[in-house]
Amino acid sequence: MSGHAPLSSRRLGTTLITESGSRASPSSPTNIPPSSSSSSSSSSSSSSPSPLSTDESRPILFPAMEAQKPVAMAMPALPSDGFMSPGQWHVFFALMDACIPAVASAAATSDPDMLLVEDSRFQTALERCGSTIPGPTAKRDLEALLAYRPSRDPAFRAGCVRALARSPSRDRLANIMYLLSTRFGSLLLTGYWYPITQQPAAVREAIMRSWHDSLLLPLRTMAKGLCGMALMTDAVTSPHFSQLSGYSDVPGNWRAGPGFPFSFIHIESGKDVYELSTDVVVVGSGCGGSVSAKNLAEAGYRVIVVDKGYHFPPSQLPMAQDAACEYLFENGGCQFSDDSSIGAISGGAWGGGGTVNWSVCFRPPDFVRREWAAAGLPLFDSPVFDQCLDRVWNSIGATTEAIRHNQRNQALLDGCRRLGWKASVVEQNTAGEAHYCGQCHLGCGSSGKKGPTVTWLPAAAEAGARFMEGFRVDRVLFGDDGVTATGVEGLWTSRDADGNVSSPPESRVQRRVRITASKVILSGGALWSPVILTKSGVDNPNVGRNLYLHPCNIVTAAYKEHMRPWEGGIITGYSGEFENLDSDGHGVRLESACMVPYLTVATQTWHGGLDAKLLSLRYGHLSSFIALTRDRDPGRVYVDAETGRPRICYAASDFDSGHALEGVQALAKICYVTGAREIRASLAGAPAYVVEDGGERQRKHASGTDPEFTDEAFGEWLAQLRAAGNRPPTAVFASAHQMGTCRMSADEASGVVDERGQVWGRRGLFVADASVFPSASGVNPMVTVMALADWISRGVAAELAEEAAMAAGEDGEDGQTSTTTTTTTDTTTTDTTTVEGEVEEKLWL
Repeated sequence: MSGHAPLSSRRLGTTLITESGSRASPSSPTNIPPSSSSSSSSSSSSSSPSPLSTDESRPILFPAMEAQKPVAMAMPALPSDGFMSPGQWHVFFALMDACIPAVASAAATSDPDMLLVEDSRFQTALERCGSTIPGPTAKRDLEALLAYRPSRDPAFRAGCVRALARSPSRDRLANIMYLLSTRFGSLLLTGYWYPITQQPAAVREAIMRSWHDSLLLPLRTMAKGLCGMALMTDAVTSPHFSQLSGYSDVPGNWRAGPGFPFSFIHIESGKDVYELSTDVVVVGSGCGGSVSAKNLAEAGYRVIVVDKGYHFPPSQLPMAQDAACEYLFENGGCQFSDDSSIGAISGGAWGGGGTVNWSVCFRPPDFVRREWAAAGLPLFDSPVFDQCLDRVWNSIGATTEAIRHNQRNQALLDGCRRLGWKASVVEQNTAGEAHYCGQCHLGCGSSGKKGPTVTWLPAAAEAGARFMEGFRVDRVLFGDDGVTATGVEGLWTSRDADGNVSSPPESRVQRRVRITASKVILSGGALWSPVILTKSGVDNPNVGRNLYLHPCNIVTAAYKEHMRPWEGGIITGYSGEFENLDSDGHGVRLESACMVPYLTVATQTWHGGLDAKLLSLRYGHLSSFIALTRDRDPGRVYVDAETGRPRICYAASDFDSGHALEGVQALAKICYVTGAREIRASLAGAPAYVVEDGGERQRKHASGTDPEFTDEAFGEWLAQLRAAGNRPPTAVFASAHQMGTCRMSADEASGVVDERGQVWGRRGLFVADASVFPSASGVNPMVTVMALADWISRGVAAELAEEAAMAAGEDGEDGQTSTTTTTTTDTTTTDTTTVEGEVEEKLWL
């Protein structure tokens, strides 16, 4: 890619340029959940040099430290747990005991706080699971795992508080917890006169089982949510999980890759609104915003890129699971729809989704391009869009070279071959370099993934673009005509004096900022861009509608061998055999899933306390796959009236969930023919398929035949899957792709932006992210987003040039060159000189 140096020639990260030695005193309040205690964790700044200010005009540069593991990120203080009373929390953690109890043999103890299992069943479980734990301490380690009671662990309790504090359903849940604390409510919801807090572990588990099987949908939905939270939190906080599974948040032979020395605008505190000016302000630094910034900066225009997230360099990546959820993703790792039927995962740090995505490079399928062109958007079927795709493809180094499949992806490819289905290798944005990393979901520490922070944003910086992290845009500004965009306004929050972001935002510098600009490009993603438009008074009824999520059902298989499933490329193979089930471009793609523990266990169906407890032992043997559905029927995004954040209203339709169920069955067949010993679909009420004959029938399977019809037991199990169904909200659906909420359209009545990406009825306001997709892309959307941003931003550059030429014609000697030079000088003066001490550029390592 022209315009920036190769990765190998870039400088490593630096800490900061200082103009003022003043520092704030960060506070770190701690809220502890009821009946728990914890010790405060030390700040990550203790392992890195503090900023210095010995020379106000010269940067103090600190080279990246060589280490055996990433620099740990301190977690923020716990949010207040006051949304539930101590009594309500007592009920909640009693329910957590029902989901993941302490377990013992009935012959060994009569402790009512433990789930007592018949001795023969208990010994069978020990024998089956003991072989998965290497070493002479296997029996002792297994007994410790079974006796462990997560609800008594302060780390587990804190994780639950963090999760619930963000949940839009927390008040509703609090009301249910209160009801369960009363005898009347207990009788109504559990069938027992005494509240669950007074019941032994066996009764608590029985209540949870009854909710899972209840005829009442709200109870089934609540049971699914509670068990999912318990499993996910336990995977992150359990002292036994990593020990018994072998998982580590740090990849083997970890070494931080080179990172670009990003510089960020920093201002001091003040009560007035701080003002900046530029030619173009880009809101969002992800796959759309980064491409737009690079193109416009290289075209010679002043560009400021703002993002509400913060930059984390390779030395801090990959993060631990809890820290990654906090700092790299929206809403603590996952945002659920209003009915809890689907969880949406989206990036929330500098680089957006490109910082945490899984390296997958797909061009939009031809049938999707034709569909979009037929909707009155000829761009998509044109050579011009081909050129946009080619530029992106070359810039990110998309290739199949140097790919080494892990067991999971190899099983997908081999299984499709044995079944006679088409399957292919997936291009990766790794520029032909080996990248055997399964933890890029937690951030890529090697810089091997050529995402926005490695390619587009460094190129933009080298062309003169400026950056501002921690800036949450509230609204777009318009001129007196109410039509022409003139900039953006929002709240900026600094890092603390040591360069960290774990202290409460209110303890750091916060200030209102207004950026005036000739053009505004929103690249906040399909969740945030419509929210900003709504807050800005754009009253087009299409804003926020047409939300497509690529809903995914999950199938997980256990194999005899220990797979180390967290290692290797996340998605390096796929099958498009079922991508056109309706002959109109809707269907499923079969792909591997990310195997980071909290993702894997949170999508498992709960089959009782003992089964949940032993999940950590099975984890190392698991392989998960997704049926990624190109949804036909959309939902919507709207603004939460209380928080101002996006809310999701979406439930997979019968049409789309039916396609997903076809994908589930196909994945199960792939697992069967590749020798899985157990297969589970994340469908409510669906049993697991357990191989009883040692795999003899699987070994006899003839290539090209369908095991549904050659193995009677397997066929009967598939029939049970179909009977269970996957209708929301009780089936587990997940989404990593959000699209369509600012849809591109041929007319204002059917969309939000025109073919140039400009918002209908406005001037100078553009959107360049996945929200402009006319419908679901049907494939992982990164390349399509980048290509659209390439097209839109080049159009913005052309429009600016045309406006400058017109101004030159009117002003005579005051031409484009003079105007650009003057405004660039003015901006530099305003930003760094006019208000002495208020602005400083920060370079973060």
